[in-house]
Amino acid sequence: MSSMPSSGRSSVGSLVFAVSVSAFIALVLTVVQLPNWLFYFWPDWIAIVVAYWALMAPRRVGPFVGFIIGTLLEVLFVRKFGVLGLGLATVAFIVNSTSQQLRALSIWQQMISIGVFIAIFKLLTGWLSGLVAGFTITPEYWYSIFGSVLIWPFAYILLEELRRAMRIR
Repeated sequence: MSSMPSSGRSSVGSLVFAVSVSAFIALVLTVVQLPNWLFYFWPDWIAIVVAYWALMAPRRVGPFVGFIIGTLLEVLFVRKFGVLGLGLATVAFIVNSTSQQLRALSIWQQMISIGVFIAIFKLLTGWLSGLVAGFTITPEYWYSIFGSVLIWPFAYILLEELRRAMRIR
């Protein structure tokens, strides 16, 4: 018999379901076809989702979850193994490390922090992609940081509603 109360099991199951659904939606939003003018500003949806769950459930969603989600994204895009996984694991680690301070900030202050975390993610994945696949970072590569910062309040509110609906603490 497990020593974990039944509400703990359902909370973990709810968290796994909520993270899976939100990551799937982020993956779909990542591969959606866009007009050229919007392409470069399209948010890094998967990094936003990983950052949100690492912020709201820091003891249960961390670098390992970020690595797994990044690896799934790499399989979807047929990219070099480990680049996105390492980038999302780094985002999860940084958000986990600063989660108490971030939760104390207003949503507008969190936007700035998310921008910094997305910039670190872009820097790390761009640099690693350059090493393993000959990728060249252009000025347009950084534009998605602005889209991610602008979408953060809306993503936060939607994911917060999902978290409350699933009764995840």
